[in-house]
Amino acid sequence: MTQPVSSAPNRLIKHGAKLVTNGEDVIEELPTPIRAALVKAEQKEAEQLNLLAAASLNSNEKKIFELLSADEPSHIDDIVERSGLHSSEVLATLFDLEMKGLIGQLPGRQFSNVLL
Repeated sequence: MTQPVSSAPNRLIKHGAKLVTNGEDVIEELPTPIRAALVKAEQKEAEQLNLLAAASLNSNEKKIFELLSADEPSHIDDIVERSGLHSSEVLATLFDLEMKGLIGQLPGRQFSNVLL
């Protein structure tokens, strides 16, 4: 049997109400063109923030940051090979970049840029 205090929530559910716990829940319900425009705006802003952050990096950090992509992670061995730096320098620099919140480590010693 249903409690009297449950009648309003039950009616909302019956009419297709959706649980909203954060802003992303609201964005999911927007029409596709509006959602697409929001995503493009967020990506452009994140790219600009990443460029500003990259401007304050030292030479090793800049070199490694530019080798990484947010879309495709790179294995640490590839980073060492492409950077031309010693593995100890690469490890230390990756750690510094990760502490700055600019990159993230994924399973399998893969690294990628983090969109701010």
